[in-house]
Amino acid sequence: MMNRFLTRLGLSLASVLALAGASPAQERPARALLEAAAEAMGGLDRIRNLDNIVLTGFGQRYNTNGNLSPHPNSPPKWVAVADAERSFDLRNKRALNQERQNRMFPFASAAGHSWSRSNTLQTGRAMLDHPLPALLEALAPETTLGPVRIEDGLSVVEFTIQGGVTLWMALDPKTNLPAWVRWIAGDSQLGDVTHTAYFTGYLPFDGVRLPVGLMHKIDWRDQITFMFQVDSYRVNVPNLPPFPQGAQGAGGGGFGGGAAPLAAVAKIAEGVWDVRVGRNGGPVIEFEDHLVIFEPVGSEAQFFARLDAANALVPGKQVTAVIVTHHHSDHAAAIRGAVARGLTIIAERGNEELFQEFVARPAVNFPDALARNPRRMVFRPVDDVLVLEDRRQRLEIYHVVDHLHMSNAVFAYLPKERIMMEGDLSDVSWDWHWWAGALAANIKRYGVDPAINVPVHGSPLGIKETLSRMESQVEAAQAFCKQNASAGIYFFGCPVQYNPSGHVRDR
Repeated sequence: MMNRFLTRLGLSLASVLALAGASPAQERPARALLEAAAEAMGGLDRIRNLDNIVLTGFGQRYNTNGNLSPHPNSPPKWVAVADAERSFDLRNKRALNQERQNRMFPFASAAGHSWSRSNTLQTGRAMLDHPLPALLEALAPETTLGPVRIEDGLSVVEFTIQGGVTLWMALDPKTNLPAWVRWIAGDSQLGDVTHTAYFTGYLPFDGVRLPVGLMHKIDWRDQITFMFQVDSYRVNVPNLPPFPQGAQGAGGGGFGGGAAPLAAVAKIAEGVWDVRVGRNGGPVIEFEDHLVIFEPVGSEAQFFARLDAANALVPGKQVTAVIVTHHHSDHAAAIRGAVARGLTIIAERGNEELFQEFVARPAVNFPDALARNPRRMVFRPVDDVLVLEDRRQRLEIYHVVDHLHMSNAVFAYLPKERIMMEGDLSDVSWDWHWWAGALAANIKRYGVDPAINVPVHGSPLGIKETLSRMESQVEAAQAFCKQNASAGIYFFGCPVQYNPSGHVRDR
């Protein structure tokens, strides 16, 4: 990804290494461009003497990889942003982002539809996705300026801030105004990700030209991740809101840090264990000469904790494959780690292209396990059913049907032990259940007869109790919809379409 960006700038890796230490001669054209941008935004002295700016507005954030299907043209899911206010304390190089969010799709947690206001303190790179603080930071004496390149007719200035984070700012030669700022961050599914924040619709506010359109994209499927329309700017506000203590990481967004996750192991049946970190995980199943683990849920570190615990269960037997229920970020987050450990990926066939995209992406700037141990993905597809069987065990893997949360999913079933394992068909912690008919529909379709259900989120539970709790979740969702409809508010997912017995309108 970084190599593709450098190629667009006309810069080879060798020349990057040669230019790693920017000379004064290299800094001069970069500084001249930045100072011209400062003049265009209102004057260098003017913007340097600003105490703060405060913007308000509304928009949407991308619900990362939450699309109904893994297909490139599957419609994204969005999170509404309202009552948003971002206060840039320019003197102290910090920002406070406040916003109310609401999922623009059925969400199982009441918190996702609460409109509660967040308060996030931002420092370092986190506050540089706006042209004013980014330009001031690029012009700061402690910032190192790099070479200037041309991309799509724009002059692109490289700058490295304190802490070693490198960004790029593109300047429009017609107006000298910043067109975008770019940076690189690490992601567990996508490796190195190039983020670009675009700025459009500059208008003057108290003598300072500022953009009223803000939009972010990443270098994966040309995906928009943030759209924001500014509806006010205030300059040098006398009293900023109180800033919380602490800070959002000022670095570039890599991996690691903190204590190693702990995996808990509980035996469910002979040769079957539930292995999870916190409330997320799934079964490990013993075969004649190997083990299979269910779901690479959570971070790379969390999955590796589960994998290491699984590999210690039976002397001489190691995990050789992982079953992935579906492509959503919380469930397939550790795909790259699973491939790095040499595991075969078992999933519904429609996921193969997406998972290949995950694995093919480089992680040079923020290396993960796959970057340190490159491997090709071995993918075993599930169409309607796939059976894994030897003299010790039989495991049946089925394509999930009648589930409108995701289209390309699987569940697994151990017929001898009558154990079902699934992801997002149930979760007893959910406040509401919008897709409650799926569990019973799949049991009926495939003629399975589970006594125990093992969800990815939660813990093993009897199938009767699972269905009973789903009834309560549906009733709570129906009450939520009714309450809002009486006030003229029609939430995403309302009215509820399914209960555990099927479609509510069929009866």
